[in-house]
Amino acid sequence: MRRKLLMILLGLGAIAGFAAGFVRLCYGTGGHWGHHGWRSERHAAFERRVADTCTESALRVYRGSSAPGAKP
Repeated sequence: MRRKLLMILLGLGAIAGFAAGFVRLCYGTGGHWGHHGWRSERHAAFERRVADTCTESALRVYRGSSAPGAKP
């Protein structure tokens, strides 16, 4: 009985999670295509920070001030 209940709850949670994700995508409430308000500002600031970090790291490697990481 407990196992059935757990399976039902996990299934309902998965369905609710996917439904919430589709709603965010379709109606633009902060999903991938719907950047509005403070979320887009925060996302843009995060992208700038990541780009600056990558650029600084590449310049250090190019100038030879630090060794590059292991090659895959």
